[in-house]
Parts: sequence; structure tokens; C-alpha cells
Amino acid sequence: ANADKAHELRIEALNERGLGGLNEVILLTGGAELCLSLKLITRHLERDSKDYGDVVIHCVQGKDRTGMLVMLCQSILGLSDNVIIEDYFKSDQMRKEGSGSAAADDVVVTNKPRQQRRRRGKLDRNLFSGASREAMVGTLEMLRKKYGSVSPGYLDAIGFDSDWRNRFLTAMQRQEPDKANRVQSRL
Repeated sequence: ANADKAHELRIEALNERGLGGLNEVILLTGGAELCLSLKLITRHLERDSKDYGDVVIHCVQGKDRTGMLVMLCQSILGLSDNVIIEDYFKSDQMRKEGSGSAAADDVVVTNKPRQQRRRRGKLDRNLFSGASREAMVGTLEMLRKKYGSVSPGYLDAIGFDSDWRNRFLTAMQRQEPDKANRVQSRL
């Protein structure tokens, strides 16, 4: 019973904080996994054959763990906040246009106020179904406030240090000189 109550409280806290809060949880608790993913991508890109140059990150909507991983790659490449934010928001646009995942479209449409439609202990799918600009703006602000920057600040904190970032950049530039400018959620 205590475990169920704890789970319910965690879900309610996520519902209160929304997608930006979920991004924060992913980044603050998943640093080791994100670092490992960045290292695997780097090693993959370092392979000699051009056949291995592309990276595909499988996801449902491209906004949660995938969105955070792509944002980190884009930050390493020095892309502007505006580019990162707009690219993240493309996931929301694709979902609304019907070109996203069917799983992403399982959203409840209702006129009831949020508090009345929420079931205790369950994520509010309406809160988490999109990929708003505001969620990424808040995520970037949180990283800068807590770590001083995304790159190098947060990346150093999770173990993706300057040596790894330089390897990533070199591998990206070696694949195709202009590829570094085309990194998007569809990595």
C-alpha cells in the first residue's frame, strides 16, 4: 500500500509540473544513461565506413528521452536555442498533422477542467501528449540555472567531457561537413 501511495504521489507531482518537469526528471536522474547514449553515438560515428554514419533514435514522439538526447547533441554542435526549441516543437506539429505515432494520439478530449478529468495516480495524457516550445525553453533554462550551461556544464556533470565532445564534433564533421548543421529530431 505504501509503494502504491508513493507511486501515486510521484505521478501527481509530474502532472503538476507537466512536460518541463518530466524533462527535468529525465535529465537529473538519467544522466548516466544519456552519457552512455552520447558515447555510443560518438563511437558509431567514428567508424570508418560511411555506411555507419547515420544515427536513428527510435521513439514514439521524439520529445521525452529522445528529445533530451537530441537537444544534447544539438547543444554540442552549437546550435542556437531557437533552432533547438523549434526542432523540438516539430514533434508536436507532426503529431497534430497525423504524421506522428498512433500511440501519441491517445489523448482524451474533454471540456472538463484539468482537476476534474484527472484520475489519481495516472498521468494526464493531455499534459504529456505534445511537445511545446515552453517545455524546451524551461528545460534549457533549468540546465543553465543548475549547471551554468548545457554544454559544457550539464555534459561535464554527466561525464560527457570535453574529450568526448571533441570526438563527437570530429566524427560529425568527418561524416559530411554539412551534417552538423542538419542534426534534427530525426537524427
